[in-house]
Amino acid sequence: MPSADIPDFLRGGGEMGARIAAFDWASTSLGPIALWPPSLKTAVALVVHSAVPLVMLWGEDGVMIYNDAYSVFAGRRHPKLLGSKVREGWPEVADFNDNVMKAGLSGRTLAYRDQKLTLYRHGAPEPVWMNLDYSPVLDESGRPAGVIAIVVETTKRVRADQRIAAEQDRLLSLFDQAPGFMAMLDGPELVFTLANPAYLRLIGHRPAMGRRLRDVLPELRGQGFYEILEHCYRSGEPFVGNSLKVSLQPVQGGPFEDRFVDFVFQPVRDGAGAVTGIFVQGSEVTERVESEVALRRLTETLEARVEERTAELAAANRQLVNQIEERERVEATLRQMQRLEAVGQLTSGVAHDFNNLLTVVLGNLGFIDKALVAAGVDDKSRNRLANIRAAAERGATLTAQLLAFSRKQRLEARAVDLNETLAKMQELLRSSMGGSVRLELVLQPELWPALVDPTQIELVILNLAINARDAMQVGGSLTVETANVRLAAPSRPEMPAAGEYVMIAVSDTGTGMTPEVLAKAFEPFFTTKPVGKGSGLGLAQVFGFAKQSGGGVRIDSQFGEGTTVKVFLPRGTGHLAVADQAGPPEDTLELSGAARRVLLVDDDSAVRDVAASMLREQGCVVVEAGSGGAALDLLERDPVPFDLMVIDFAMPGMTGAEVAREVKLRRPGLPMIFITGYADLAAVKNLGADAIVQKPFRDDELLHRVRRLLGTPRSGNVVPIRK
Repeated sequence: MPSADIPDFLRGGGEMGARIAAFDWASTSLGPIALWPPSLKTAVALVVHSAVPLVMLWGEDGVMIYNDAYSVFAGRRHPKLLGSKVREGWPEVADFNDNVMKAGLSGRTLAYRDQKLTLYRHGAPEPVWMNLDYSPVLDESGRPAGVIAIVVETTKRVRADQRIAAEQDRLLSLFDQAPGFMAMLDGPELVFTLANPAYLRLIGHRPAMGRRLRDVLPELRGQGFYEILEHCYRSGEPFVGNSLKVSLQPVQGGPFEDRFVDFVFQPVRDGAGAVTGIFVQGSEVTERVESEVALRRLTETLEARVEERTAELAAANRQLVNQIEERERVEATLRQMQRLEAVGQLTSGVAHDFNNLLTVVLGNLGFIDKALVAAGVDDKSRNRLANIRAAAERGATLTAQLLAFSRKQRLEARAVDLNETLAKMQELLRSSMGGSVRLELVLQPELWPALVDPTQIELVILNLAINARDAMQVGGSLTVETANVRLAAPSRPEMPAAGEYVMIAVSDTGTGMTPEVLAKAFEPFFTTKPVGKGSGLGLAQVFGFAKQSGGGVRIDSQFGEGTTVKVFLPRGTGHLAVADQAGPPEDTLELSGAARRVLLVDDDSAVRDVAASMLREQGCVVVEAGSGGAALDLLERDPVPFDLMVIDFAMPGMTGAEVAREVKLRRPGLPMIFITGYADLAAVKNLGADAIVQKPFRDDELLHRVRRLLGTPRSGNVVPIRK
């Protein structure tokens, strides 16, 4: 038929599209093709344009219409099947198709997997296996008018499976009929997966399949066989035993029987060469051994020698196993200690260096601030300087927390106003989110105080905010909310016990979590971020912090819509913790009399310059030393005695501690102030320091300690210095 005469819904339908267009449908119950209802045309179009073998059975008689793929399946029945009734097209399976038509026209679906039917596709009967799926086709009134079938032949695969199964049966039959004993032990636990009758007769017909060797044959303990097998598994080397005695207990609770066996333990490897199990093969030679003993009239001495050999073998193997295990344990412990030591040294060293840098930054910011005040610079520039100072002080706080973390410092819970905390963090949160994320704070009035470590809660809030930001690819909204809540008994383990809590909730409009991800959200090291983008500790740390504080956490998330993390903290009582003041409280001491001489010792020239400038501004005469040795030389050579020493605790070469011990011997009674960048002050205090200043420090903090040691009561007109 010319392509112009082919109806549109059959165009591109291959050979069968053309055949259907040319077929005399007027002679069938379907009628002329031009009068076909839309539902029929749509179904036929679906059939002919599919690459999968499809056949449609239309009407009560199941008039057949199929595609090119089905024509290949039909064999020599094609093309006579086109337009024929299904009972006439496939008379050998008429009953089967009657059932299909009855089910389909009643609106039901049918599915068969590897269905075997005998068909005459090439003039002779042949068994055919198929996957068959039948579904009803509805007409314009919504009633089933036909049945569409997906026909996928699986004959080749089924026959291949049958051949494999037959081969397996044959091998198992040979395995079962083998005169010697055979068994397969899988995995490092040596689990029985195969054991032939000869093996079961040897061990006494006890249940073995799926059980560990140690559980099936506990009587082998001490005989050396466990150790030999485990060594074979680890090393991949086979073991051959000849006439070895094994003591077995064939009947539970019965007597032990000595058997003699020749055997091979052969490691089995996978495609990658890894050992996956041990194949055991051998023969019982008890009768032969006993005959040889009788013939040669073996004496008890010989038997003792055989037993001794067996015992030595077992002991040697036990010793080998113990040595290997001990070496592996020691090596693993050493590696872990080295890793922990490296992490501790790195954390401590980096934080100490940052404290030195921040001391220089904060000290010079103080000098610049005073210069701006003296020069009458506008408030805008001073505000910018104040922002820089605030950022540097926050860096100092984070560095102190890093050092404290390396010491596993305990939480210091106090009553905290979370509304005030969030108000102070607002600018930090906005800068952390970037310009594309909108931040909104929803703070409950008259919020209860929360009993929590004020420093750690800031880190938790910032951690949650950054996690939320990362979940929002472009833009989005971040909402931080506080509320007073009363909780009933917990329904989930991460929730706190019943009681009154202060809730802080962080909500985002990001990608959300699937139920599978949500179930693992609190697991340490679980992360959905790319490698290098996240440690997987964020939510685990939040959970641990909340639980340690006496509260809990809850996550509500909808995939594709966003996530809300609610942290519940116990309601606090008593006075609220106040924020650290800008400097120490007013001091009532001042430096008086002649200029005080101060020996300043610090290996960092920038830190030393800042401290010296602070002291000189107060009228002190400062002599600087860049090392402990130089300081001791100055102490001995300088004709004018010093009133005070200011010593850095951590210096290369001669440390601050060593300098202090020498000074106490040479100049007992000379006051000393230690400057340290380490969070653990106990080591410094143990040296008997008169005062300690922790880096990064400001001028008022250093001068307060100096005045406490050298000052006298101030007159009323002296400007107070903050402690």
